[in-house]
Amino acid sequence: MKYRRATAAVRWVIVGAVGLCVAAVGVAVLHFSRPLVTVTEVVEGPVVESFYATGTVQPVTEYPIRTPTAGLLVDLMVDKGDRVTKGQVLAVVNDPQLQFNLDKAAAELQEKRVRADEKASPVLAEFDSKMLATQTMLDNAKADADRLANVLGKGASYSEHDKAVDRVKAQWSELESLKAQKAAMKLKLDTELKTAEAALAAAQTDFDRQTLRSPIDGVVLDRPVPRNTRLAINDHIMQLADVRPENLVMRAAVDEENIAEVNMGQKVVMTLYSFPGRTFEGKVTKIYDKAEPDRRTFELDVTLTPPERKLAAGMTGELAFVVAEKARSLVAPSQALQGDAIYTVRDGRLALVNATVGLKSVERIELTSGAKPGDRIVISPIGPMKEGDRVREGWMDPTAAANLNKPKEVQVFKGFN
Repeated sequence: MKYRRATAAVRWVIVGAVGLCVAAVGVAVLHFSRPLVTVTEVVEGPVVESFYATGTVQPVTEYPIRTPTAGLLVDLMVDKGDRVTKGQVLAVVNDPQLQFNLDKAAAELQEKRVRADEKASPVLAEFDSKMLATQTMLDNAKADADRLANVLGKGASYSEHDKAVDRVKAQWSELESLKAQKAAMKLKLDTELKTAEAALAAAQTDFDRQTLRSPIDGVVLDRPVPRNTRLAINDHIMQLADVRPENLVMRAAVDEENIAEVNMGQKVVMTLYSFPGRTFEGKVTKIYDKAEPDRRTFELDVTLTPPERKLAAGMTGELAFVVAEKARSLVAPSQALQGDAIYTVRDGRLALVNATVGLKSVERIELTSGAKPGDRIVISPIGPMKEGDRVREGWMDPTAAANLNKPKEVQVFKGFN
């Protein structure tokens, strides 16, 4: 009898335990069958309204070195990375035709100088000879006319005297004509001389252009064209720029939808992949007026203030263009704003928060009313859920939640350990 009562008691204990287990499993199943939402809390801190863009460090101005003449690249004095000074010879392009043109122009100029010289010109000497002969004939004609005038009526007739006077006029006219012709020839020879001087100067300029010189103090950015390369007019040889940190800018590509929010002098916060963990400040110093037609982005120049000593052309990074900012306010991760609503969890159910939003950025939003520090808000997408649905919570630190919204840095392979 005692054995039967003990067995019955054990059975009831087992049945109770099984019941409790079933109930616990049921509660667990009910709990974990609810959708999981991630929550964080409202905190106090600075808030910045901004938008992001990517950029590359570039010189303010780059100078392409191109050949103004066709020819053979016979000499190359610099290589990639070399520092150059203004006026320094970079390369020499040789075109034999230019040497021929220069020699020809010099020879023609020498000829024109001799022809235009008052003392040495054979052209002017010919006129002088003709004028001398004509002057002699004029003197003789005058002497004959004077002689006939003295014996007029005493052995000389008036007709003979008139003929002598006509010869004087004819010789005088011829002499004046020769003087005018010489003056016209002198003017022509002087013009030809000036033309020859201009032709020599042009030929010298074309010849000198074969020697390519640096327009600035700077650095050779790319690998120059190899020596003994045959070049056409305007072929690229190398690229120069002044890459001192104070002459470098972060050139950013801003989406068309954000360009209206950009102003000259606007504050920009930057991160460069070459300086992990650091931020830099700068300001907008130039806005390019026309968008890139393919990408529909506008280029901007942002100058670091102050310049970073180790800044180098080609570095890349992210830029946050500050539209508005406050030193202290109530903030939450930006993903808390779902559409126009913000949610919390109350008694295991999804509930709307009667909060208003101020400044917005990629990482955080400002809550201007309806919230206080420590309030818990939902930051995971609620999807098809609605207010009043039962949910379960998963916690995330507010800073970690906001950092999820930062633009992803480009991972650069740095070698094997």
